[in-house]
Amino acid sequence: MSKYHIEYLPTKNNLKTVIVNGFLLHSKYNPIQESTRIIEKEFEPNVVHVLFGYGLGYIAETLSRKINDPSKLIIIDPIYSLLQESKEGLNVISQFDMFEFEATIEIALKGFNKKVKVICSPNYDKILPKEFSELLKVIKDVQMSNVVNENTLRIFADSWQENYIHNLLNLYRNNSLSKLQKKYSCPVVVASGGPSLTKQLPYLKKMQDHVIIIAAGSTINSLLNNKIEPDYIVTVDGSIANYNHFKGIKNIKSKLIYAMTSHYKIQEDFVNEKYAFVDFWNTDCKEHIKGIFSIELPLIMGGGSVANFAFSIATYLSTGPIAMIGQDLAYTDNKSHAESNKYFREIDKNFSNERELFEVPGYNGDKVLTDYVFLSMKKSFEALNKQSNHEAEIYNCTEGGAEIEGMDQLPFGNFCEKYVDDQSQVIKDVENSHSNMDFLNFIKIMDDHINSYNDLIKELKLALKILNQNKSNISFEMKTLNKLNKIDEILKVKFEQISLSYITNPITLDVLRNYEPPLNESSRDTYKRVYNQNKELYSRLLEAIEKTKKYTLDVIEKARSL
Repeated sequence: MSKYHIEYLPTKNNLKTVIVNGFLLHSKYNPIQESTRIIEKEFEPNVVHVLFGYGLGYIAETLSRKINDPSKLIIIDPIYSLLQESKEGLNVISQFDMFEFEATIEIALKGFNKKVKVICSPNYDKILPKEFSELLKVIKDVQMSNVVNENTLRIFADSWQENYIHNLLNLYRNNSLSKLQKKYSCPVVVASGGPSLTKQLPYLKKMQDHVIIIAAGSTINSLLNNKIEPDYIVTVDGSIANYNHFKGIKNIKSKLIYAMTSHYKIQEDFVNEKYAFVDFWNTDCKEHIKGIFSIELPLIMGGGSVANFAFSIATYLSTGPIAMIGQDLAYTDNKSHAESNKYFREIDKNFSNERELFEVPGYNGDKVLTDYVFLSMKKSFEALNKQSNHEAEIYNCTEGGAEIEGMDQLPFGNFCEKYVDDQSQVIKDVENSHSNMDFLNFIKIMDDHINSYNDLIKELKLALKILNQNKSNISFEMKTLNKLNKIDEILKVKFEQISLSYITNPITLDVLRNYEPPLNESSRDTYKRVYNQNKELYSRLLEAIEKTKKYTLDVIEKARSL
């Protein structure tokens, strides 16, 4: 028997309304007039609208006529399939699967968008209170994740670009990670620096000759302090703080796997074999490197943490089972990291308030404290695990911290007993090609980049001059438009010869986001908005290219000294 009692009634203006469990979904008098009144009050331009409750479609149809872009309207109704009198035509999510809805929201909020307007159709929050509460939580989580990711992108844009340019010289002498693709069939342990790592270290030390160990970033210090040498260290962070973690690390056998955004001095100082990769979303960097060096770098999926990349790299290196340890994603026992980690600190009330900590389901069925930075990493793991087509089992063996939904759990000791052969050693050496030492060729390639930068600087300065010379204050003159169009064509060709994606990402976000047209815009205001949009674009691109030119000149000077 259905838990929903549904009754249809005629309205005063000869339409239909419906009552569900005693709650009226639409007006008994004029549902269309009611829907118009609701949407006039709730509608906001240039935002993603989430309508909870389709009912018989009156509100949804009125809202859809106000929204020009269908991707900015999401309609959810868990009882849609039960309402046989509902009008068809609009796309309605009727199976309320949290993971699928979260994916839908993430797509709708592309470009780190945070603008969402939730409209709850009359009485749907009373009929479906649990589902409505979950919907609001998912939206807030995605919004906060976008805040974290956008802040990261903005903070590191310049340093990522600098590291990328300097790492071109490192890559020229190093290996592509593609050389390690499926080189192993043995178990892999991915070690991260969460508080629970401490209890796993004795077991890991005993097993280190029989598995491949991948250290996620700063976790290297915790492992070395316990006389454990990982086989590979993964680094993606471009900050000077990350470089400081690697200072003083000498006389080890570990090899380095680095993103092109990793602080370039880490790669310069590290004496063992090094392997490079590109973040999955930076295909233009991959194509740029292939075009200038004929080197194929793999695209590796990651997230907000080096551990996310280490997970993907584990699936890339081996066909064997994978164990995740030290991946708390929470402040287990009021600790930030394993005690031997340089970032370790005790969590007090002030820290908890500043970071707005909250509880999530824990590994052991309890509740654990986390924040939105950790939550973003956790969701990345869940997505990576779901998308993975790995040949063997993947386990969360942390034995503490937050639950990684969808990932099987297994105590680390049980993992070792089940999968690790402690009677045989893993053959870990991989044959590599010799480094490229033809630095004259590298310098020539970089000199070509300098020429491209100079051409771009010249064209951007000209574009700004043409903008300023436009005489009208209500429209662009035809000669202005023609000149700017020619410059834009030149810019497009020149941009394809270089790679500026890291430093220009914040520019693209701002120029697209901050100049959306308001309702009922006058022609004068339209001109002013588009003028300012173009001026900001050209000015900030000019600044970005001048910075990148300096980075490139520094690299050329370094190559000449080798």
